[in-house]
Amino acid sequence: MGKRIFLAGASGAIGRRLIPQLLAAGHQVTASTRQAAKAEELRALGADPVVVDVFDAAGLRDAVMAARPQIAIHQLTDLPAGLDPSRMAEAITRNAHVRDEGTRNLVDAAKATGVRRLIAQSIAWAYAPGAEPHAETDPLDSNAEGGRAVS
Repeated sequence: MGKRIFLAGASGAIGRRLIPQLLAAGHQVTASTRQAAKAEELRALGADPVVVDVFDAAGLRDAVMAARPQIAIHQLTDLPAGLDPSRMAEAITRNAHVRDEGTRNLVDAAKATGVRRLIAQSIAWAYAPGAEPHAETDPLDSNAEGGRAVS
């Protein structure tokens, strides 16, 4: 039997790909996005879209409560399309803010509404600058600053 799922960050690169898979597995998906323009795209994929800002703790709690999910899935990011190198320096700081405050608000909303399971993906900017793609044998960036240090 399918579950009710709240997919936070559903309009992102991974979230958009999860929706069809979750629906095919029989789940009901409430898909969050911060951009009203992306809500119709989520609806076209078969999800029930909700527009909410993860920095609005009360609004996020209300959105999660209205969805009554059994599971919340965290796909929140703030990275540029294609990881555009010219935009990454500022994006890393914004993404760290989403990962910190946005994650905290999502976890608090899930706990407050009785969600029993939270699934999260994450990312770390762990490698020192150099040729990409990185290999696991590449050195770590032990001198990271700003958003890179937080993530």
